[in-house]
Amino acid sequence: MSCHSDVGNSFTIEELEKDDPRLKEFLEMPDEAQQPSFHATIQLMAGSDELEIENGDSWRAFNLTDQDFRHLQSLRLKGKLRVTGWGTSGYAPFKARTLIVARHQIKKSVDLPQPDNCEVVYLQVGDEWQKVPSNAPVLRRRFRLSIDPANDKLTNMWAEVYFGSTTGGGGGAFNWERAG
Repeated sequence: MSCHSDVGNSFTIEELEKDDPRLKEFLEMPDEAQQPSFHATIQLMAGSDELEIENGDSWRAFNLTDQDFRHLQSLRLKGKLRVTGWGTSGYAPFKARTLIVARHQIKKSVDLPQPDNCEVVYLQVGDEWQKVPSNAPVLRRRFRLSIDPANDKLTNMWAEVYFGSTTGGGGGAFNWERAG
C-alpha cells in the first residue's frame, strides 16, 4: 500500500513475513544479549561518617537490597549513597547485576564492560574505575558514561544490548548540580 499526501511527501507501508531476512537482527540476538541483567547508578557523597543511604525508600524503590548496601559497606566507603537510577535487560531472575558508584563528574566518556553471570561493582576512584571483584568475568557489551552535551553537570549512561549494537537504553545517570 502506498499513500500520498497533497504536499508531495509519500511513504510506503510494507507487511513483513516472519521469515523476512530483515527481521534477523531483532529475532536472532547474540547469546550475550539474552542474559537478563540489572544495573543501578549510585552517587557517593563524600563524608567522614559511616556509610549510609540518603533515602531508604528510594533505595528499595530502585530495586536495591540490604545485601547491596552490605556489599558497598564492605568496600569501606564513607559518606552518603544517593541512588539515581536503574534499568534492566530481560526479565528476573537477573543473572548479571551491576552497581555503578560515582563520586564526581567524569572528564571524558568511559566504557565499563557488563558482567557475565555475576555481580560487579564499578567504583570511581579519582579518574579511574575499579571493578570489584577485579577478576569478575565480563562481556564485550558495555555501559557507556558520557557528559551530557547540553549540560556539563550531568552524566548520561547508555547500556548496550549486545556488543557493537546501536540498540540499548539509558538516560541521565548522575546530576552533579545537586551533589552537595
